[in-house]
Amino acid sequence: MFIFYDTETSGLNKDYSQVLQIALVFTDDNLNVLSSKKVECRRSPWVVPSPGALLTTGFTPDDLKKSKNSHYEMMQEVDEWIRSQYMPVIFSGYNTLGYDEPVLAQNLHQNLLDPGLTTMKSPATGEANGRSDIMVLVKAVAMYMPEALKLDKQNDFGSASLSLINVAQQNGVVLGADDAHDAMNDVKATIGVAKVIRKAAPQIWDQMTKLATVAGVDEFMAQNKVFTHSFMAYGKARSAVVTNIATRDGDASEIMFDLSVDPAKYLKMSVDELADCMKPQNAKYHPFRHTPKDGQPILMPMDMSDRVIPAKFDDKTAEARADLLKADADFAKRVSEAAARVRDAAVKPVQPHLPETLIDVEASAPVKVKLTQWLKEFNNTQSWADAAKMVVDFPQRFEEELKTEPHIRRFAKFAGRIVFEAAPEELSAEKQDLMRRHVASRVLNPDLNAPYMTVAKARKELEQIEQERGSGKAKWQEVTDTQIRSLKLYYTSIEKEYAPYHNAPKADVPPQHGGDKPPLPYGGDKPPSNDDSYMPPQSGMSPRRSANNRFRP
Repeated sequence: MFIFYDTETSGLNKDYSQVLQIALVFTDDNLNVLSSKKVECRRSPWVVPSPGALLTTGFTPDDLKKSKNSHYEMMQEVDEWIRSQYMPVIFSGYNTLGYDEPVLAQNLHQNLLDPGLTTMKSPATGEANGRSDIMVLVKAVAMYMPEALKLDKQNDFGSASLSLINVAQQNGVVLGADDAHDAMNDVKATIGVAKVIRKAAPQIWDQMTKLATVAGVDEFMAQNKVFTHSFMAYGKARSAVVTNIATRDGDASEIMFDLSVDPAKYLKMSVDELADCMKPQNAKYHPFRHTPKDGQPILMPMDMSDRVIPAKFDDKTAEARADLLKADADFAKRVSEAAARVRDAAVKPVQPHLPETLIDVEASAPVKVKLTQWLKEFNNTQSWADAAKMVVDFPQRFEEELKTEPHIRRFAKFAGRIVFEAAPEELSAEKQDLMRRHVASRVLNPDLNAPYMTVAKARKELEQIEQERGSGKAKWQEVTDTQIRSLKLYYTSIEKEYAPYHNAPKADVPPQHGGDKPPLPYGGDKPPSNDDSYMPPQSGMSPRRSANNRFRP
């Protein structure tokens, strides 16, 4: 069973882009459609859509206003539909592992839903869902059975174009230029490409489907001492005959050894020496390969690998080297520790302390129990007034927990957004003014290096698009002057909407609820920084939230 899906979003940043449209199709193992769903939503007020995204998807400013669904309502609907389907299932799409998967997780997280929805276990069987990517299968076919697909069109780098529209059109799957970038049309085309692969390269289809789960990868490695591993970067294939030697400490990444290299000197290395060898800058020279077991790695048994095995390959030498490596348990332990050191030492970009960036930070077990209960209560409140009170009371209810785990405050912040968008009248005038100011500080942030899209960044991007269009770049040749003017007016309208709240004197509103410092609606004991995002009121919201008690911390 499969759930194919595709998203159309407000931009390319995986942490800050809003899903504007999502299509999902549930199929059986033979790819016959059993049920489907397509849903859209309005733009959330704190989100500034990228002009490139709007011109690519075809969404207009009016489209972003007219949907009946808020972002929250759409994600609730998506969560409920997915959970109503048969489990376990393999989630699939086109470039979903590279983009749609992390974007979907982030959008679920911001709406107090389980970001691990696609990898959850079946309530009935306890089996985990799988994750597949038809683009990965296209790459596998291109390397292991190139005659099965036609991939003659090239990209700007001179390699085969793997864009969905080019792969589909060259292989008899209908997807016109006007149809692309509509989520449901893209899903249907993805299923069409999947059917072509399943028919033309059934062995590759079966093998890659087995590798859609961690259990499937582990089973394959247990059954194959020597096998091939391949990946494709910038259109260039990289394949090797390998054996697996260790799992990296702390995650599900498998470490393999390229058997074209004599392992003798590596077997003698210390952890420090192995870590130095594995540094990213030495990737071209060391024989170690890493692959995430939960990312559908391209692994093939030797009897399917003729197209990628080197001409001078000696199977007896490879077998002997694999035996030597696997016999040394201490070497595997040193390799695992060294790989973890390299991962932990990698330079990571400095992230601002925004709620979105904390998606992978989990609460401790005792705090998680209490937090889960709060989320359930919040979600089951009978009125927005009750929901607002729960957000305001959050810092008192979690006073002790916030001292040691301040990151859990993000759930109150997300809840505060939801309440403020739906029912601003449940908050005091002072709190409404405060939130509008912080929305304004986000969307009107003049810093072009801000991690999220702003009006200033959108104008800069639009200016670049105009320059590329004028120079004849094919990507923008269908864009009209009218579209460009419309977007300029759109960003000006956003600016005008929030300008009164940007760097303006604080509104003179008498305190409410008693005292000089009433509790803040976002669940904190101080106002959020300028980088915190909150929503201004938006008309057309329903007075109640949909019932859903599946919030997860």
